[in-house]
Amino acid sequence: MTETDTKESFRRRLVFFIALMLLYGAIFLLLTRTGLFTPTHNDRLFSADDHYYSTEFFSAELDDSPRIIKHPLLIVFGCAFTRLERAVLGEVSLRRHYELIVMLQMCASVLAVFFLDLILEGLYKLKCSRALTMCAVFALSFSALFFTFVAESYILSALLLTATFYFARRHLWIVTAILGVLTAGVTLTNGVMWALIVLLSGDKFRKRAVVIVSAAAVFCALAAALPIREIFYSTLLSGSAGSLRNYSDRFGFLEVVARTFFAFFGSTLFYLKTDSASPFGDFGGDALSFTPAASVPVVIAGLLWLAALVFAVVKFRKDSRIWAPLAVIAANILLHGAAQYGLKEAFLYSLHHLPAQVLCVSLLLSPEAGEKTGKIAAWCATGFFVLVVALNVPGYIELFRFIGR
Repeated sequence: MTETDTKESFRRRLVFFIALMLLYGAIFLLLTRTGLFTPTHNDRLFSADDHYYSTEFFSAELDDSPRIIKHPLLIVFGCAFTRLERAVLGEVSLRRHYELIVMLQMCASVLAVFFLDLILEGLYKLKCSRALTMCAVFALSFSALFFTFVAESYILSALLLTATFYFARRHLWIVTAILGVLTAGVTLTNGVMWALIVLLSGDKFRKRAVVIVSAAAVFCALAAALPIREIFYSTLLSGSAGSLRNYSDRFGFLEVVARTFFAFFGSTLFYLKTDSASPFGDFGGDALSFTPAASVPVVIAGLLWLAALVFAVVKFRKDSRIWAPLAVIAANILLHGAAQYGLKEAFLYSLHHLPAQVLCVSLLLSPEAGEKTGKIAAWCATGFFVLVVALNVPGYIELFRFIGR
């Protein structure tokens, strides 16, 4: 790449990220005019626990509930964040507190897109325009937008997992180990996803094993050193078993296939058809949840995305770059699809695997795909981005009407 090309690429990235931040800022200002930032009850929007998250996770008093086993370090961070907020700003309203959490999430979302671009341009060698198109698909997907502006942990997980794909692939193991501690600390089960990425990112096996063991040891030591230690270690096994019992479904085979398709290749990117209650039938008329159904255009778009993913996996099956993201997708499908853990509300876990999906599909735009395939894929990616934006407009209108009541 010539110096002129490098400068042009930098300008494009700069314009893209400025535009993304302006767009996110405009959405934030628009949402401040609605009731979104005034928590009422959990599960009002697609099973998100934003009320509990913004009042208990991010609280000046450390949460002492069994939720600690799922989000141990995040709860400690949320407590520290809230105490710092009060030290600097004094006592603020719950609405303003929620808004400050969302501002933090907006930063995390932009950083996740930034690391995605680093992977696509730096490791996958995509042309700048192609890489930014795929970044735009992720940044404006429904799940990325939703979990940027609704107080929950998922955009933080997306950032940490995407950063892990980057640093592990570059074999920067100290940073990768730190990311492992943080990833498990935000959502404990994602520690497994982090370990899969490390195992399948090359370099000597001994080094990868040392990184995984070291990160696990540091995480356990941190959990033991922090005020959460008693609850975390005393309820870890019983709480995990209880969670599996409480949130595992027993759908028939065809129902599992339909729900898995819409959860993994539908609501990750698109707004589906909804029910006016939580996934468990609560809060009738005062909640929204996705059904395993969508309009014909959305179903077709989801099938096209799935077809592109399958084609990429087949075409690049011998390319080591696809192994880690593919393992993350497979592990999530096994857990939330085949094992049916949380399948009824599987939209919640979208950002645990959407970055991996984008990475897999993006290989079709890389130089290794061939010039003809790359050009076709680039045009298709642009068209798909238009679909993502256009097909979600009716859903956004419904969502704004709901939260604006």
